[in-house]
Amino acid sequence: MKLDIKSFIIGILTTVNLFLIMGFDDHDEENQNGRYQVIIDSKGDQYWYDTRYGDKIAIGSKSYGYILLKEEGGMKERFDKEFELVEALKELD
Repeated sequence: MKLDIKSFIIGILTTVNLFLIMGFDDHDEENQNGRYQVIIDSKGDQYWYDTRYGDKIAIGSKSYGYILLKEEGGMKERFDKEFELVEALKELD
């Protein structure tokens, strides 16, 4: 069996080009999905984190509702329902 060098080089170049083409992607769209991560502790309290920067952005509890935090910490706004907090987070983006 004889190896044709031209076919071998064409195959390698085709494979490299396919890998390069598959690597081109708009990563901004991926960052919009799953931007906030919610961690629930054993008491049922929720801690909302911004996955882009790693900051705690909100706290949720059954007793006091949902609190949107300022950048330095402390309360910026308080919400009774979770969907109100989600709408406020959409406005921040």
